[in-house]
Amino acid sequence: MLSPHLTPENHEAVLARASGRGRREIEALVAELAPRPDVPSSVRKLPSAAPGSMLIPATTSPATRVEEATLGSPESGPPISSPRPLQTTRRPIIETTSPERYRVQFTIGKESHDKLRRVQALLRREIPDGDPGTIFDRAIALLLERVEKQKLGATTKPRAPHAIRPGADSQVSSDLASRHTTSHIKRSAWRSDGGQCAFVSKDGRRCTERAFLEFHHIRPYALGGPTSAENISLRCRRHNQYEAELVFGPRTRNIEGDS
Repeated sequence: MLSPHLTPENHEAVLARASGRGRREIEALVAELAPRPDVPSSVRKLPSAAPGSMLIPATTSPATRVEEATLGSPESGPPISSPRPLQTTRRPIIETTSPERYRVQFTIGKESHDKLRRVQALLRREIPDGDPGTIFDRAIALLLERVEKQKLGATTKPRAPHAIRPGADSQVSSDLASRHTTSHIKRSAWRSDGGQCAFVSKDGRRCTERAFLEFHHIRPYALGGPTSAENISLRCRRHNQYEAELVFGPRTRNIEGDS
């Protein structure tokens, strides 16, 4: 991936930056060495092999701005050749095209296409060109806000922990005694770990996983570890299980294979 962009002047620095990096990080490095322009927005029907579905290429930036190109009549942009039939199992494309710019391509069905057209019509004043990238930008921001609220209890005005029985019990003492991780502790752990698994290997490398995250007791709850902001950290599923096995030993399975 890097060889076409290496020169006698840059190869040492580039290879040093690439050492130990994952594929996505290498793709971002290639995009930095050879940036490409944004792709134009387009909505087009696939061949009969996938009737009723659509392709929407797009790009994005840190502010989740997805497209800057205009969606309009076929004359508004360069001609686009007819797409070849796609396999239904083909994965969506998320490709780095230049620093902090991305090309996104996926297929949607007729129902989603019709919804897109309705949104374009309703937002014609705010988005005169009907750019699907700009619409995606708004939609993904709203979805993220909703998911974070469901998963983490995220809110712009979080409530302060309150006493269960004023004058007798406190919410703090209740949290410490319970295994349940309350919303304000989840928010604290998420902010502290940046929404990423916080496991660090012996050689100092931190896990880069951001999916299937779990709230991990640094000092195990079974050994008296409190459910507090200081004792809760994010772990991916594998590292959460790995750290549990370091303390309690590997899980045993019966003949049927159940844990």
